[in-house]
Amino acid sequence: MKGKAHALPYALSDTSRTTAEIVLDLYRTIAEASKDSLIIGCNTIGHLAAGLFEIQRTGDDTSGRSWGRTRRMGVNTLAFRMPQHGTLFSHDADCVGITSAVPWELNRQWLDLLANSGTPLFVSADHRELSGQQKREVQQAFEAASRPLPAAEPLDWMYNSCPSLWKISGETRNYSWNGEAVLTTGTRDHEWWR
Repeated sequence: MKGKAHALPYALSDTSRTTAEIVLDLYRTIAEASKDSLIIGCNTIGHLAAGLFEIQRTGDDTSGRSWGRTRRMGVNTLAFRMPQHGTLFSHDADCVGITSAVPWELNRQWLDLLANSGTPLFVSADHRELSGQQKREVQQAFEAASRPLPAAEPLDWMYNSCPSLWKISGETRNYSWNGEAVLTTGTRDHEWWR
């Protein structure tokens, strides 16, 4: 569709109903069929999924290959969509993609923020490629995330496009993902999907 959502050469078969009505019925059917399972909405329409899907992927994909993409799509999503957390659904800013392409000192911070944010924590990693230290830190992160925590609050969001100061459980934490060295990591961002 890109920028021409209304220029598609086809339509839904029931033209007597709006797209929103049809999509909402689809979401209701999925929710009813899931019984006691938790549903994570990804590439779904958030306000239509609210109340039906327990978790909502609220941003675009993060990347284990491009730190810049994780910084933009993960950290920013967590910061700027946090008001929806616990109101419409559990807010999921996407996973920590642990690979050798992103320096651990950057992913470690992302892991720490997500684990202590009060939101769901998802990690994508090949356990065979994790160092012993990384395995311990991932385990600690899941332990932290398993406890009920207040929602993390970005403190510098009014003047920082990628908040680095966060209030987490009453204390202020400073993350370093805005420096020049950080910004040059993963310069091939347009190839994040490969």
